[in-house]
Amino acid sequence: MPLSPQQQDAICQASNCRQIEDVALIQSLWAEQGELVRLILQPNGGDNTARQTLIVKQIHFQSAVNHPRGWNTQRSDQRKRQSYEVELHWYRHFAALAQQAAAMPSLIYSELTDNGALLVMEDLASDFPIRFTQGRDDRPDQCQIESCIRWLAAFHGQFIHHAEQSPLASKLSYLWPIGGYWHLQTRPDEYQAMAVGPLKQAAKHLDALLQQCPYQTLNHGDAKLANFCFAETGRSVAAVDYQYVGVGPGVKDLMLLLSSVMPDERLLAEADGLVDYYFEQLQSELQAKQPAIDGADVVRHWRSLYAVAWADFHRFLAGWSPKHWKMGKYCQQQTERALIMVNGAVEQQ
Repeated sequence: MPLSPQQQDAICQASNCRQIEDVALIQSLWAEQGELVRLILQPNGGDNTARQTLIVKQIHFQSAVNHPRGWNTQRSDQRKRQSYEVELHWYRHFAALAQQAAAMPSLIYSELTDNGALLVMEDLASDFPIRFTQGRDDRPDQCQIESCIRWLAAFHGQFIHHAEQSPLASKLSYLWPIGGYWHLQTRPDEYQAMAVGPLKQAAKHLDALLQQCPYQTLNHGDAKLANFCFAETGRSVAAVDYQYVGVGPGVKDLMLLLSSVMPDERLLAEADGLVDYYFEQLQSELQAKQPAIDGADVVRHWRSLYAVAWADFHRFLAGWSPKHWKMGKYCQQQTERALIMVNGAVEQQ
């Protein structure tokens, strides 16, 4: 759907440009609920001034009749609509604070109506031109993986709090009370679709362990490889797509990232080292930015929940897409560890 003349005028005014010269489609949004496009704008400075580009996320609230996995339900539609509203509020109210720690686009202009939303954002392509968007067939190198991990550590360190001392969720009503698109409360259909077994039986206990952790932060909520943009050197990175930002322990983001950056056999061999690297970076961030928080205690709690985060995600995949490629030996290994934890916790009750 093309931008209206009023929207074009508003974008030009917000970006201090003369007019929109061209619009290039980047991709359709999930379930064909909108488009991501790049605008090329003519600046006010004349012909010799470099053209400015912006990214526009144009969302149409409608039923997902072409959902890629077949989950065409009213609940799915409402969750997706809420996710776009969350992203808009994230950019309006929280992104500036997050940018003090981690690179991400700035918001130029936005609209929210009953029929959809419009987000006009800074184009990261000049500074962060490299992206990986082919799923299991598109893999980064070690430098790029470590850049993503540092980004997560900085992001989590910016927003970390102790649940009893600073109930962050109550202050962030615009965002998801629980970060991530797969958490149990919003996925009852997928839960019902799961085969009966130990993982399904443990689902509520796994969810409770994550929610009851005394240290919470903001999760990006969809920290997969495709949502990171890399500099040419690979040593710096920015992240996009904030539809599922919400509260949780940082290992939920770490788990999702690692699930997307390397195949199963490499996870079995290398994931432990990357987990250690994340916690080293997190402790460094906390020492620099949050000295009142006991970094070692955060690491102790979050490290114990790493396997739980994997099992929680495994629970979602088992109902949503039972043959998904991410449910490999490493995922199963972590799930088995988490189930042992759950059984021990239940026995102590």
